[in-house]
Amino acid sequence: MHIAFIVISALLALEMAGAGVPKLLQLSAVHRNAEHLGVSVGLHRMIGVAEVAAAVGLGLGIAYPPLGVVTGVAVCLLMCGAVGYHIKAGDKASAILPAILTAVAAVAVALLAAAEI
Repeated sequence: MHIAFIVISALLALEMAGAGVPKLLQLSAVHRNAEHLGVSVGLHRMIGVAEVAAAVGLGLGIAYPPLGVVTGVAVCLLMCGAVGYHIKAGDKASAILPAILTAVAAVAVALLAAAEI
């Protein structure tokens, strides 16, 4: 279980960093996606901050599992918001699926981290 916790936490941290940094930099591709979803520039930047913070929390959560629990739950909630925005925008299931899978991975991290405590 410990190896699974480390691997899933590390992969999810990489995903969160990869999603958050372009939002912080306001790259054009992610800016177009934000417009499509109806997300303001300020909220989009805050989501990027949350994603980068999640990447840090997931990484540190490997060494301190209680932080992994909290961060896993936070990422799950963030992805629930993402699913809501995709549904509101009328996106197909294929566009919503990555957020759902990320939420599932975040729940797995939270549960595995709780087992480490």
